[in-house]
Amino acid sequence: MKAGSLARAFAAPPRGKRERPEEMLYGIDDRPPSAVPVGLGTQLALLALIFALYAAIAGQGMGFDAAQTAAFVSATVLIMGCGTLLQALPSRFGAGMLLVSIPGAGRLPIHIAVTLHYGLAATMGATIVAGVLTVLLARVIPRLRPIFPPEVIGVVLVMMGMTLVTGGVSRSVGFSGGAHAISIPAIAAAFATLACMVGIAVWGTPAWRRVAMLAGALVGTAVTAMLGSVPTSNLTDMPFVALPVVGLNLPLPEFHLIPIVIVVVAQFITMMDQFGSALTMDRMTDAHWRRADMPMVGRAVTGMGLTHILFGLTGTLPGGSSSANIGLVHATGTPARRVGLVAGGVLVVAAFFPPLAGLLVLTPAPVVGGILLYTAAYMLTAGMDLIMSRMMNPRRNFTVGLAIVCGSSVMLIPELSKAAPDWMLVIVQSGLTVGALVAVALNAVFRIGARQTLRQELAPANEAADAREAIDRAGTLWGLRRDTALRAQHAIGEALEALRQAGVAGAVTLTTSFDEFHFVCVLSW
Repeated sequence: MKAGSLARAFAAPPRGKRERPEEMLYGIDDRPPSAVPVGLGTQLALLALIFALYAAIAGQGMGFDAAQTAAFVSATVLIMGCGTLLQALPSRFGAGMLLVSIPGAGRLPIHIAVTLHYGLAATMGATIVAGVLTVLLARVIPRLRPIFPPEVIGVVLVMMGMTLVTGGVSRSVGFSGGAHAISIPAIAAAFATLACMVGIAVWGTPAWRRVAMLAGALVGTAVTAMLGSVPTSNLTDMPFVALPVVGLNLPLPEFHLIPIVIVVVAQFITMMDQFGSALTMDRMTDAHWRRADMPMVGRAVTGMGLTHILFGLTGTLPGGSSSANIGLVHATGTPARRVGLVAGGVLVVAAFFPPLAGLLVLTPAPVVGGILLYTAAYMLTAGMDLIMSRMMNPRRNFTVGLAIVCGSSVMLIPELSKAAPDWMLVIVQSGLTVGALVAVALNAVFRIGARQTLRQELAPANEAADAREAIDRAGTLWGLRRDTALRAQHAIGEALEALRQAGVAGAVTLTTSFDEFHFVCVLSW
């Protein structure tokens, strides 16, 4: 194949016409002065490095020593940079937008649990499979929403938050490192970290909220230092420059069914997050936005899938695009993809300097505990909000309730797993896994018998009230958002009024249907 033909095969389709919003200083494909992408790209990279702390927590949770954890963080930063570059480059394998990759807090408990139970090789294999599946499903992700409706994803988020509580509390009270006595200095440091992050989240400006984790870590570390319990490490013994990934001593990936199932369930949530990040950038950069650029969103998910294959090959902690960085892009009004190229390049270069990773590894355990508790609280409330975002009925009530009961029972009564066979241990010992699988299974079972189309004849004497009741009944059955049902009721009421004013007499039939994306109401007479 000639070079020109190869370039055309990999080139992204022409971008649809879009107009730069007034609040944006530059468009996606604009060429800002060189100082702009260099300055903002470096800021975005530094903000992303804050989230690399999750990689340090993962390394410590998997039992790595300080040197191994530093190598693990460096490798993670390298893949973060590669993923950011892939999204910024205009091709069929990325969005061609400024989307900065970071490790995901939600993947933290899964990555640690699968590695501890099955080994790093199994985690690598499962992440690779999930990445390949993401690439294959990038164009059809919307069609999978009936399998993973908001209440199922909400259950998974709730269970993820609950899973983080144990590690957060243990570190916050001084139980880490084999200790079993409550430490007042540890509690003080964890409280300072958590209080700082919560205070910024509640009362801080948007700019401060983007660096809440960094601020909390600095405050908690300062309290730890004042109390004389700062961890020490031989940063000076680390080479100033080193090749990332080399120090990990990676095994060959292994492919086991149970880890693959666990990681794939979590992968769908990450895909939905990526979906949302791409849509946010799409809408933010088009003054006349009307509908989502689905081909672009598909390429964004494809790029994430390819990045996850790299995460799997290196055994590092996967994630998605950073919403904090999207907020910074909006604040600066510079969504030019060339800024993403600089940010990705800075991250790749940073991966070659082990002392940067070593600084993250030095984060005191109580500070990590405070960050985990903050993350757990956020994930719990986010999951609850997602669950209640739709109108509930007995089907969804029991899907959510029984899934959380099953997942939490495994966490509260560890003896339940003792009689399980070895191949099921990683399932029954994980409340997250049990809760997620039960939610998916119950959602599939309870969908049986749910009608997809409802018809009701509206009596002329009371048609407006009958229409409201019919839409409310349909919304409860299918789990519509309350605001969607209210808008539909308002629109149908106006339509009925217009029909009567136009002289239409007799009964009108209202037909409603829902396909997880569109709520369709049809009036016939």
